[in-house]
Amino acid sequence: MLDWNVLKAEFDRNSQTVFTYLQNEFQKINSGRVNPNMFNQLRVDAYGEKTPLMQLANVQAVDARQLLIKPYDRSLIKEVAKALAESEYHVNPQVNPDCIRIIFAPLTEETRREAVKKAKEYYNQAVQKLRAVRQDVQAKYKKAPDVSDDDIRYFEDQLNKVTKEANKKLEDIFANKEKDLMSL
Repeated sequence: MLDWNVLKAEFDRNSQTVFTYLQNEFQKINSGRVNPNMFNQLRVDAYGEKTPLMQLANVQAVDARQLLIKPYDRSLIKEVAKALAESEYHVNPQVNPDCIRIIFAPLTEETRREAVKKAKEYYNQAVQKLRAVRQDVQAKYKKAPDVSDDDIRYFEDQLNKVTKEANKKLEDIFANKEKDLMSL
């Protein structure tokens, strides 16, 4: 017999990956305040392979608009600067002998609106991913051979409740990011 707790655990586990996805994508968006984690996804061509920047360098915020990147191996400065310049972050790294500075310009109203638009795209993608998680769980109990109609109705009600909570959490994450992007 299929148990709701098993299905709920699967939904929770898979929906958590959706929340993590959304938060990781939001970190990529410049909100006017630098975040050393914004380069978590950046890979640098080092030692013959693509290596995450965070394994090659110390990234720290100097102030609200400036990051300092110190590679552990100084011979990698040019590769790190090249990866930063070619990245989707649209930054212009200032290379010093032992570190790289990135200074972010203050956001204008137009760039803030563009950032909110990008955040909305990520939010919509997360909603679609959550919908797919819901459909996967739903398919499991509908295809189960020993599930009665009453069980299906119960599972539907429970699935609707947890999906509504997960959608609310996604909305809250987006609303916080939007507020962060639009505040001066």
